[in-house]
Amino acid sequence: MIGLSSSYFAFRGKGVFDSVKAVFDLGFDTVELGAAHRFEGNAWETVKGIKKEFPDKNYTVHSLFPPPRERYWFNPSLGLTKQNKQNIDNLFRAAEIVEAEVVGIHPGFLNELGWGFDRRKGFDTLVAKQALDPEQCWANFNDLVGYAMALSGNLGIGFAVENIHGIEARPLVNSIEEFQRVFKAFPEMKLLFDFGHALFEGSAESIISNFSSRIGEVHMHWSLPLSKKHDRDDHSAITSQKQLEIFKKVKQLKSIPVIFEHGTNVNEGQVLAEKKIVEAFLKGL
Repeated sequence: MIGLSSSYFAFRGKGVFDSVKAVFDLGFDTVELGAAHRFEGNAWETVKGIKKEFPDKNYTVHSLFPPPRERYWFNPSLGLTKQNKQNIDNLFRAAEIVEAEVVGIHPGFLNELGWGFDRRKGFDTLVAKQALDPEQCWANFNDLVGYAMALSGNLGIGFAVENIHGIEARPLVNSIEEFQRVFKAFPEMKLLFDFGHALFEGSAESIISNFSSRIGEVHMHWSLPLSKKHDRDDHSAITSQKQLEIFKKVKQLKSIPVIFEHGTNVNEGQVLAEKKIVEAFLKGL
């Protein structure tokens, strides 16, 4: 299930339906309904229309979908606020309509959050604001995940938490021990393994060594490690099978969604080239 986030085309000005269509027009069989879209008043009709138009494709849903009227960063560390509960309900409602494989969220942040934009990679970015109390964040996060896991079980749709780096704001769940804490509390929860985030933070080997069997979805992109000369995750394209060697340890890779995530810094030709690389890699497993 090799796919592309609909956010890739949202960054290029396309609406939800046209973004999904553009992903499938590139030859992908999977799309992630992503978080970068602008508000659309008829979003639910659009989601139903997507499933009707593309009934045999595969789907995942990520972070903040459908796009809200007032944009905000979804922060699970705030718990089941009215806004957060509505977002979880929306994620699973969309997932149920399209029969998605996985709903994925970020792990929460230990800060209140604001907006920024990185013109180099064409992504919205986090701006960390006031610090939050860590223990209260954990309690809030557990409340939200417990609610989401109940929906996951009732609907038979996977629910996954993503690994992220802390260059913009401090993640609530970041270390191996913190992920172990989450998975001990919620044994059915999956890991949304973001390869580029892990490369940037230098944690790819340790995450896969500890949690390879937990991985229920992959966000695929390339990044150099954080250094004085390289201070951001560029969400670059995969350019060789050699870069993918670590995934030989993920035995279920052929049966889970592998979603490319890029901004405006990666063109369609590069996306199609990495698609061929990943396809060849999977074929060789």
